[in-house]
Amino acid sequence: DWDRIRADVAKAKAAGALTSGGVPHGFLFMRLTYLRGFENALLDMATGEPRMRTLVDMIVDHNMQIVRQYVDMGVDLMEFGEDLGTQTSSIISPRTFREWITPGYEKLIAPCAEKDMLVALHSDGYIMDLMDEFRFAGVNIINPQDLCNGIDNLAREVKGQFCIRLDIDRQTVVPFGTRAEIRELIEEEVRKLGSPQGGLEFICGIYPPTPAENVDAVLEAIKEFRTYWWDGRGG
Repeated sequence: DWDRIRADVAKAKAAGALTSGGVPHGFLFMRLTYLRGFENALLDMATGEPRMRTLVDMIVDHNMQIVRQYVDMGVDLMEFGEDLGTQTSSIISPRTFREWITPGYEKLIAPCAEKDMLVALHSDGYIMDLMDEFRFAGVNIINPQDLCNGIDNLAREVKGQFCIRLDIDRQTVVPFGTRAEIRELIEEEVRKLGSPQGGLEFICGIYPPTPAENVDAVLEAIKEFRTYWWDGRGG
């Protein structure tokens, strides 16, 4: 409902609020697997199936219609999201990603960059090997999972290159950890990934069987450390 969305964006702008738009989750790589099936899509990429390139172009063109609507509205932020990693590696290699997926990302992000709009990209799974592709395509904000990718890896290779919108652990510490363990995790992430200049956001997805007290522990820890870099504790 573009008329409603335009009205909502205009209202938010008039109130001085930040505005955002986005494409559906799974907008390119995952959409290829939806249409072709996972195994077929990967085989098409591996064998250089020419019809796969036609399909990629069709999907990019479809998403571009959405992107241009939000560009015309002048939103502050565009959100892109799909899941590109397994627990231990990216689903496809950086070389394959560069050949088949990066050009599409670059095309979709270019109109946003031309208008100085920020671009955020979400992906579940291990994506450290794809960070150069995201950087080349023009991503500003990256939303990785913390323990899956490794806090030290993110500090070494991502901090200062992107704004990190960190997805707080949902597999072990948050659902099963103690209050002290949750606090220690948040403190480590703030200390290693934050800075006086900013560049760190938090997202926390809550899933069963996470108890209410652990949700409370997450919120208390974030409240405790949210001023860490400008209240004297961060140096």
